[in-house]
Order: sequence, then structure tokens, then C-alpha cells
Amino acid sequence: MRRLLFVTVACVAPATLLAVAACVSGAKATANQKPDADATASGNDGGVDGAEPDAVEELTVGDACGDAPYVTLGIYVVGLELDNLDGSPLQGAAFTSPLCPSLVKYSDEGGNILGQVSRDTPFYGRLQAQNYVSELAPEEIFDADSTGHKIDMIPTLVASVLLPTFDASSETAIIVAVEKATGDDGGACSAYDGITFTVPEHPEAVITYFSAGTIPQPIPDGGATTTEGIAAITGLASGQLVTLAGTKPGCNVYLKYQTQTGRVPLETGFVSLMPAYVSP
Repeated sequence: MRRLLFVTVACVAPATLLAVAACVSGAKATANQKPDADATASGNDGGVDGAEPDAVEELTVGDACGDAPYVTLGIYVVGLELDNLDGSPLQGAAFTSPLCPSLVKYSDEGGNILGQVSRDTPFYGRLQAQNYVSELAPEEIFDADSTGHKIDMIPTLVASVLLPTFDASSETAIIVAVEKATGDDGGACSAYDGITFTVPEHPEAVITYFSAGTIPQPIPDGGATTTEGIAAITGLASGQLVTLAGTKPGCNVYLKYQTQTGRVPLETGFVSLMPAYVSP
């Protein structure tokens, strides 16, 4: 079973029911790309099952988000289920962004959304659908057309296990998940455990780590990730972007990676999904 992906990279993980990973969009390139490499251009863009994606609608003037010049952004939305963690295409998911407040794009029957966003401009998106967690992508900057991204939507039931006290009416939350930055075996620096996260300049942040297992559980007073590679961050105010930091002795931990700026948006009622990449 794969880790639950947010937007595709080459993510492979051990079997687990709730290994929620924020494998985010800029990192859809091959696993051996280095941090901060440009992964926005071409690639083997496939559908949700690795096959050719369904056709998407033609772009129109009204599909543009922000100011010209534009790049094309294409994503595939997949709804996950407890009995089907590979998921299936999700129709009707709403994608919005503060960059274009009046524009709403909905996924079609194949889970496809196609649009244009301002080139070389910080951008993040929201994704919402009934019975799924309202999600925020990390802030990214695209300098070329970027299609073939896959977004997994997490069922509210799954989120209730990871964030049992989360109050969507008044709070924010971040789920951080660890991935390998390279395809090579880096030994301990390819393992997801032993990583400590902080939110610089935000002592109010509450960071929770989770046990390894079929259903990860919060670890009281946990100080680092287990082999599950998951952490949750709560206690932060809405309406800001924060920068996370990660450390692991003898290894590098990247939050700024490829198209990702390293900043995480926070909005009330949304769970922000953020990947962290570990390498030698």
C-alpha cells in the first residue's frame, strides 16, 4: 500500500492504514532529483492509476488565476477511502486560491482540474469536497507548465484519528510527512524516523509525533518522528504563512524543495499538508 499522497512524487511506503504523506506537487519528478531542482516542466504525466489521464476541458480566459504571464497547471483529484487507500477519481472537488478569490474550478468525472496560474508568483490552493478534509497545499512558485499532479483527499474519519481534538470552526492544523529526497539508499538518512520539527519564531506551536503501526497513535511527550514519519502541528493562528524547520543528526531535512517555497499557509478549518524530504 502506498503512503497517502497529496500531490505526486515517487512515493512508496510500508503498509499502513493512516500513513498520511504530504507529497506535494512540485516534487512530481523522478525520485533522484535533488532538492530545489526545477520539477515543473514535462515528465511522465499519468492518470490516477498510472494510465493515460482522461481528457480535460479546454482552457478559457476565465480559467486564469492571477496576472499574466501564465503557466498551465493540471491536477488529478483522488478520493481515498478506508477500504481503498489507492483511491478513485473524485468528481466535484472545488479548487480555489487566494490568488484569484472569484475563481472556483471543479474536478470533472475523471478527477481532472486544468487551469492557469501566474508565472513566478507565490501561489497556494485550497481543495474541498463533502466528507473529506478541507486541505491546503504548501506555497509554491511555478516557472513552467506543470501537469500530471495527483492530489489525494483525506476522509474526515481518517483525520479524526490523527487530529482528534481539531476544531474546524476555530483552529488550524498542519500534517507533516517525511519522504526520501533521492532514490538512492542513504541508510539512516533514507529512514523516516528521528526527525524533529520546529516552527521558528512560534513558541506557541504544539508538535505531536505518531507511533508506527496500522493505526498511528499520538505519542505523549514524543520528541521525534518514528518510522511512520508523521507529525502534526497545532496551536498556530490563522491568516499567516509559517516556515517549518526539520533536523536529523547527520542528515539533511528539506522543507524548501523544488517548486515549494518552504512556507505553509494557515486558514481556519483547513488542514495544511506539508512534506519534508530527508537525504544524506
